[in-house]
Amino acid sequence: MTAVERDEARRRYVAERPGYEELARAVARHIQLLAIKEQLGCSVTYRAKDVSSFVKKVIEKDLANPWSEIYDKAGVRIVVRHSGDLDKAVRLVADNLSPLWSIDDREDERGEDLLRYPRLHFQVGASALPSNFGYGSDDNRSCEIQIRTAAADLWASMSHKFLYKPSAELPKHVRRSLYGLLALVEVYDREVERAVAELARLPDHLLNSVVDQAERIYYTFCATSYNLELSREIIAVILQAVDEEEQPQYGEMLADFASRERHRLTQIFQHYGPVTAVGAEGSFVLVGQPEGIAIFERLSAAPLRLSAAWNSHLPEELLLEMKSLW
Repeated sequence: MTAVERDEARRRYVAERPGYEELARAVARHIQLLAIKEQLGCSVTYRAKDVSSFVKKVIEKDLANPWSEIYDKAGVRIVVRHSGDLDKAVRLVADNLSPLWSIDDREDERGEDLLRYPRLHFQVGASALPSNFGYGSDDNRSCEIQIRTAAADLWASMSHKFLYKPSAELPKHVRRSLYGLLALVEVYDREVERAVAELARLPDHLLNSVVDQAERIYYTFCATSYNLELSREIIAVILQAVDEEEQPQYGEMLADFASRERHRLTQIFQHYGPVTAVGAEGSFVLVGQPEGIAIFERLSAAPLRLSAAWNSHLPEELLLEMKSLW
């Protein structure tokens, strides 16, 4: 590629970069909503590749066609809590975004005696997004998705600066020390995964998981703190209004309800939420709690069962207030 061609590629990317930024944002938003439904605790970030990074890659790799050879012009990163959640994140992407291709170094049986960071990447097309995102079947742009644990992400962020893109060559013993930190990453991920498995065996695991799910959904509508003990008390009652065989799936049911009724719920939060004048006066207090969404869900699905369970444990006027909104 000549210098003139490289500069043409640079100018083209400067012009098209905002579109890649928007694509990355759309993919991230779709994944965030899917993660809530799948009860996957994770953070999702996005970016369009910096112009300087784009140009540097074109020059260093002497690329003939950067548009087909640079895959991360739009990029999304999913950071899960521990290695036990990696497969869940992989299924989320594979089942919902029709990947064009993927790289999973965990499947490589070689190198178990080496310290290395296993890549877990997907390439997804813009056309794989749901139609309401506005990307047609003829849009040939794509987005790279990286999946990491929180510990691996911390190490990778460091290695990107010192090992992958260093400003100066590091001495061998320093590089070895930095790679040695990967052993701690593996130990950390393994121990967190073990702790999570132990928590899943606790008697109140179902209650904890539904409270966590309700919080995740609540924060998509509202950005205020809430009373956790009140949430636990009320959700324990709400679960009594759910069929026993459905209780393990109730978190997913709650996410489906919030997605289906998003417009209606948004209107309620806008008019009666905790940051409104009505909410500030102390009215509709449960709208300012995550369990408010679960109350609305049960009012839609099983209102009589909810009333029976509620009136045995909680003040009736609180439920009547929520009924008046729904």
